[in-house]
Amino acid sequence: MKARGWARIDELAGQFSVSTMTIHRDLDRLHAQGMLRKVRSGAEAPPSEAFERNVDLRKALNLAEKQAVARAGFDWATAQMDLQAIALDDSTTALHVLPHLADHLPLTVVTNFLPAIDELAADPGVRLNAIGGDYVPEFSSFVGSQSVRALRDMHYDVLFMSVPAVSRGMCFHPSSAAAELKRAFMDSAERRVLLIDHTKFTRRAIHRIGSLEDFDAVVVDDGLAEQDLEQLGACGVNVVVASTAPASDEAVEA
Repeated sequence: MKARGWARIDELAGQFSVSTMTIHRDLDRLHAQGMLRKVRSGAEAPPSEAFERNVDLRKALNLAEKQAVARAGFDWATAQMDLQAIALDDSTTALHVLPHLADHLPLTVVTNFLPAIDELAADPGVRLNAIGGDYVPEFSSFVGSQSVRALRDMHYDVLFMSVPAVSRGMCFHPSSAAAELKRAFMDSAERRVLLIDHTKFTRRAIHRIGSLEDFDAVVVDDGLAEQDLEQLGACGVNVVVASTAPASDEAVEA
């Protein structure tokens, strides 16, 4: 777990030749001891405040939740305005917006995230504006003063972004450079959509990005605890709850 960062319940059961119920009980005990974090499909190593996890790990975690909030967030945005230009940050959650672009082309897309750049580069309907700068392998993205300057010269309809941690109504990131760049992304957006699954509310990081109230919509999955949802509503945040149920594509505003 420490070396890989995560594991699925079914593969743990196969590896140790026990039932999935046994794995569930063991993970519950280890979760209570703070040795790992149990999530819906398995378990992950406890997050560090010092660094963000690698992209491959981030892609694999909470996949259904990320897909649900990305779709709900994109649907919310397209209901507000006709999109001509959008921006995506270097989050794997925002990456799930890409499959929904096909019905809204031609479109300009601004991003600093290499996986998004690779996927969009060959699409004739996308005018890709790739933000360069200092490449950070851990994030598979570009950051730094050059990136910030480039974003400050732009203006786009909607920003889709995520953050590693949410606490006390604020968004945080373990990297100061990444936090600065996300603020630059926000400053150049007409409207801002935050895409976050419920696990972000249990994580901590040191560098503040901004307030949840800075976003026009905060899209969460239906796994968010009721008390957290109520707190968001009490703060005046426009919350959109995305359903992770396979048979439902609906999202509701809380």
